[in-house]
Parts: sequence; C-alpha cells; structure tokens
Amino acid sequence: MSERRTRPQSMSERWRTLATLGESNRLELALSSLPSIRAPRVRIVPGAIQAELEGAMGSINEVSIHVPRLPTRIWPQVIRVMRRSASMREALGQGRVPRSFDRLIARVASESVFPETKRVTSACTCGEPDTPCRHILALHELFARRLDERAWELLVLRGVDLRDLLDKSEKQTPDENLPPLSFGATEEPVLFPEGQEGDLGSTLSPHQVLNLLGVRQAPLLAAVDAAIDAYAAEAERVEEESAAS
Repeated sequence: MSERRTRPQSMSERWRTLATLGESNRLELALSSLPSIRAPRVRIVPGAIQAELEGAMGSINEVSIHVPRLPTRIWPQVIRVMRRSASMREALGQGRVPRSFDRLIARVASESVFPETKRVTSACTCGEPDTPCRHILALHELFARRLDERAWELLVLRGVDLRDLLDKSEKQTPDENLPPLSFGATEEPVLFPEGQEGDLGSTLSPHQVLNLLGVRQAPLLAAVDAAIDAYAAEAERVEEESAAS
C-alpha cells in the first residue's frame, strides 16, 4: 500500500502552528481580543509586527511580535538560482510566496522563510501575567489571516526587499560558474529540504522526469525492441549469405 501524501499546510496554518505551540488551549480567549485591534494601527515592518489594541475605558495596549531578518549573505546565491526559474519570479511578482522559494531559502540559509518558534519574541503593555498574553496571541492570529490575502507580508517581516530581489534576478546575465541545466530543463530544479515531500513535476516536464527516473514510454520501448529485432534479423541474413557463398 502506498503512503498517503498529506496536504501541504497553507501559510496561515503554518503561522498558527508556529505561534500557538503549547498555547492552543488559550487561543479561544485570544480570539475575543481580535475586534479590539485597531486595523489602521497594524504595521508590518522588517523584523516586527506592531499593533495597537483598545483596552478597557479607552486605554491603548501596544503589542509587538519580533522575528529575525533573513541574513543578507544569502541573496547573491538566491538571485543566481532565481535567474533560472521564471515560475518562481512570476509567483513572487504576483505577491505570492511559492514553496519553491521557501525550499530555496531553506537550502541557502539553513532556515525557512517562516522563523523558528524559539526565535520569535513578543511584548505587550497590558501587564497581564500570562506569557504570551491574549493580545499577543490575537496579533499572531490576525497576521495568520492576513497571510491568506497578503502572503508577501511574510517577506517584508523577514527583511526581504522583494522589488530589489526581482529586479536583480530578472537581469539575465550569463553566469559561467553555474553548470548547464540537465535533461533539457528550462527551470532550475530546487532541492527539497529534508523531511518535506516534493514533486519533480514542479520543475521538470513529464518527459524530463521519465528520463531522470530511467523510465521510458511504451512507444519508445516498442521502437527500441523493433530496432533490435531488425538488427538481429539483418545480422542473421548477412551471416547466412556469407555461409552460402
């Protein structure tokens, strides 16, 4: 029996998993704070999510979530790969964050576009004893919901200058240090991080995948068999004529 492949998590689901680790029992309480978040006062900036929540009797709670920016050293290598992946550039240009980009970052930076839970910190001025407080959990939930509509905000949070990244990757300058693409591929095959499933069809055509796996289509196998049979028959005929003479 073949293994059943699980559905990949959406970006909002991945953020909730990151944010509510060990806190799922308090999420309902946090959700009650969502309406008090002042929508115009939510800011996504490199390294932080900042917001203001209306408290009791007109008080204002300042809430923030902090994550590390992706290291600047990775971008030259990321750009080199992106130059050979039009589909990745197109997705990023539309404000989406394709899994291929996440895989690429994981390979180059040894970390995902999504920060590790242990590297996420937060603060709130409410003074409640719970850590994190319900306001911080509510802001996590708000950001998770925003990712369904504004996936690019995750890149802003991680310090990615998306416009600069796309501008540099769209300059198709020859790179003699990169080997030619194999199997006639037009896209750079991006390796999958350990522990994640992948589909070679996302970077190679079905015919290229068959070549890579050593699998040939039935018509090709039939043509090869016919050629071998014809060669054997011709060799037998020549041998018989040689013996007769």
